[in-house]
Amino acid sequence: MIRKNKIGFMSICICLGILLGLGMNARAEEYREKTVTAMDENGNIYEVGEESDLEKEDAEISVFSLEESGKVVNFNTKGSVLTEYLEDSTRIEGYTCGAYAADAAYLGEYDGKVKFLLGGVVGWVSASEVQVLDRASVSSVSYYTVNNGRLIHKITANVQNDSYVSTLDNGPAPSYLSEGKKYYSYDGHYFYPEGQWNIMQDDYYYASRERALNADSPFYNYFQFLPIRSRTNYSASELGKMINDRVSSTSKMKNIGSAMVEKQNTYGVNALIMTGIAANESAWGASSIAQNKNNLFGLNAVDSSPGQSANYFASVEQCVKEFADTWMSRGYLYPDDWRYFGGFLGNKASGLNVKYASDPYWGEKAAAVAWTLDKAGNNIDQYQYTIGIKGTERRTNSHENVNVRAQSNTECTVLYKTGEQKESAVLILDSTPENGFYKIQSDGVLTSSRNGITKETGQYSFSSMYAYISAEYVDIVSSGTEGFRDVKTGDWYYDAVMYVYEKGIMTGLNAQLFGASQNLARAQFAVVLHRIEGEPQSSWSDVFPDVPQGIWYTDAVSWAAEKGIVRGYEATGLFGPADFINREQFVTMMYRYALMKGYDTGARADISGYPDASDVNEFAQDAVKWAVACGMIQGDNGYLNPQGYANRAECATIIQRFIEAFEN
Repeated sequence: MIRKNKIGFMSICICLGILLGLGMNARAEEYREKTVTAMDENGNIYEVGEESDLEKEDAEISVFSLEESGKVVNFNTKGSVLTEYLEDSTRIEGYTCGAYAADAAYLGEYDGKVKFLLGGVVGWVSASEVQVLDRASVSSVSYYTVNNGRLIHKITANVQNDSYVSTLDNGPAPSYLSEGKKYYSYDGHYFYPEGQWNIMQDDYYYASRERALNADSPFYNYFQFLPIRSRTNYSASELGKMINDRVSSTSKMKNIGSAMVEKQNTYGVNALIMTGIAANESAWGASSIAQNKNNLFGLNAVDSSPGQSANYFASVEQCVKEFADTWMSRGYLYPDDWRYFGGFLGNKASGLNVKYASDPYWGEKAAAVAWTLDKAGNNIDQYQYTIGIKGTERRTNSHENVNVRAQSNTECTVLYKTGEQKESAVLILDSTPENGFYKIQSDGVLTSSRNGITKETGQYSFSSMYAYISAEYVDIVSSGTEGFRDVKTGDWYYDAVMYVYEKGIMTGLNAQLFGASQNLARAQFAVVLHRIEGEPQSSWSDVFPDVPQGIWYTDAVSWAAEKGIVRGYEATGLFGPADFINREQFVTMMYRYALMKGYDTGARADISGYPDASDVNEFAQDAVKWAVACGMIQGDNGYLNPQGYANRAECATIIQRFIEAFEN
């Protein structure tokens, strides 16, 4: 058997003895955990009583575990009091609470310190804080099983009782696990069949997973490791209905779908994941903190006085805004924040769970809510994105602090670093590396010039806030579905989007998003017309002060200006490349393009019947009348809406109508 060496086991313990002694024992007893809750297989939250499970002298040997030998670390020795530890490789302080999950895998001990694996983290804890028990002497340990094709995690909070406090849905079970069988795992990635406790413990001891059932294909819970800088496919009304179907009439989560999706689109925090966190933290909006303080996320509900210290909000909508903006976008997702361990739910090794909660399965519980809701919504969110992991267990450099760059080369700006935590997830926008780099969604909000991160604002742009990470450090663990996630069969714009995409006229914001509802900028539409024309070369001239040489839209705008298609603003002489294009500007550019091509532009419609016909500016009169006559614009609920912005779906539709009417 090939094993990693027991590197530094004895030497690091000397340092650990000093570090653990400097304040950890004293601090843990000062704080008491907020109300301990548990979750069932359907995502229901309930309160559990405070209980410790110190082994009694006359404890009976469980029939369930007679075949097993080895040891178990029992963390539930103090009820709901926190237990602190040091992470093995980074020496970063962590904390857990045995009232949520009692058992951990035993990896050894030295000088009064116990080494363990719990919720993905390998750590060292003072021996006086825990119990090391013979596996054969306990009545229950946490395990996984497959029930009706779903991977279920059953968690014990009392190893002396043959019962389980939480039962968590981890989504569809991988094919290598069998219905009804029991499996052990304390990292959630590698599974050992019942009867192989000693084998698992031995693998863990040597930092190996080579004898796991799935040694070559680790499991990653999709929603638990989905980066939060992503978007749900559910509309505000769809998400709202799914939530309302789950909650009571008095729940503070009732009718919250619109706020979740709105703040997602403003601050870049996935609405379904936010809903999962809110449901877990507020017991689906029924907790006293939610009811009395409109606080859905347990914000500032510190362990010493959760009810008194928790923040009050004037409304639940204000709470959602504060959570998405301040706590997430400018907090846990800001790579220079002390709480940043990756921008995903995660576990005690990486992600929000490291610092957000003492429950080692807090991230898994929020993910379980996402699985439950997605199942109710016909599974339209699951496995949509491509997820990569920096620092998988199989890598020798799993704790590498990797640069995240502005471009796909080593000479460009480093935007931020991933952090040293292992098993850190990134959202991959293109699974084909560019110069050896994956294009990813940035965790941090980027500056307007894309030369760094900022917390001056929490507002997030999915289209412009991308970054690059060396593919050398990343393993793809979930491949997203092909095609645009925001363009579905049956959408009124589906055919038009497919038409312009297949012709190469319009591309997506990235490989997963077309951005159907996003407003189109003036520079973007110039690029669209340039592509329709076959992207002819054009010499750059300083026509517009705000169109410099060498930008992605320079050639298109220069060509359009040369051909008289764009003329800029009369008052300033500027082109306004980033300004959203309105409907009359849009059809005017189309009209001028048709003139340049020599198409028949003589048709005119009588637009006087539209209530807002007088809102059409003089420069756009002929173009709007022509576009209506040709059927390219057909009114917006009975209005021309000439000053309204044109979104990308509308652009695709008008382009398709134009090409089919004139070029075919």
